[in-house]
Amino acid sequence: MHMPPTFIDVMRHGEPEGACPQGGTILRGSIDHALTQKGWRQAQQRIADSSADWDVVVSSPLIRCADFAAQLVADYDKSAVTKTQLSKQQAVHKKTPLLFIRDAWREIHYGDWEGKSTQAIWQETPELMEKMWQAPLEFCAPNGESVVDFGQRIAHAWDELLADFQGKRVLLICHGGVMRLLLQQLLLLSPQGMNRFAIPYAAMSRYRIDHSPVSDAANKAKLQHWPSLIAHSGDEYSGEDCSGEDSSGKAL
Repeated sequence: MHMPPTFIDVMRHGEPEGACPQGGTILRGSIDHALTQKGWRQAQQRIADSSADWDVVVSSPLIRCADFAAQLVADYDKSAVTKTQLSKQQAVHKKTPLLFIRDAWREIHYGDWEGKSTQAIWQETPELMEKMWQAPLEFCAPNGESVVDFGQRIAHAWDELLADFQGKRVLLICHGGVMRLLLQQLLLLSPQGMNRFAIPYAAMSRYRIDHSPVSDAANKAKLQHWPSLIAHSGDEYSGEDCSGEDSSGKAL
């Protein structure tokens, strides 16, 4: 029996508020910062460049993801081509995707390091920061979520995504750490491999997942999933290439 593939686009949110006063970056795993105007434009530009028509939009509950996801679905009909010279039969109309906010797709929790600059952490505990990059599966921020636990959470969430939306086209709006783990898990990379991808704000990974029945008769109701990375867009957007406004007044 032929089983249609599932297509999943995994996109990082745009630039959030809460710039690091010392310059550089901060760890904002569970901190619920909203997007900046630039961040909205970055995410909109990625959506415009993706040339996709999704059945489902799934989002992390953190507002830097969820606010954009909700606005995207609310404004989805604006992408329809409607011109007075076109007949109703000629008009192009994309159906509005369903929106799901799921807690499992939140970023890793950095515990005592939440909101701290990476520069300050390098100065205070360089050995821990080195472990995050060189041996990520052994890393856990003080009083935070370990990468092992984080990875198990994301692996389970991915299995649920495939079970719920098999054969659909899905847009998953989430976080940089989530994207790195998925790339490492789905491509069977070494743990260090997750840190070898450029994942700026609004980066996107596109996967095709083929499905086949399990050959074991005792598990014939189960499916095997065969993921392939179609593309990874790690170019960094300036957030200055879009124009106009959406219904929320945010610049596009």
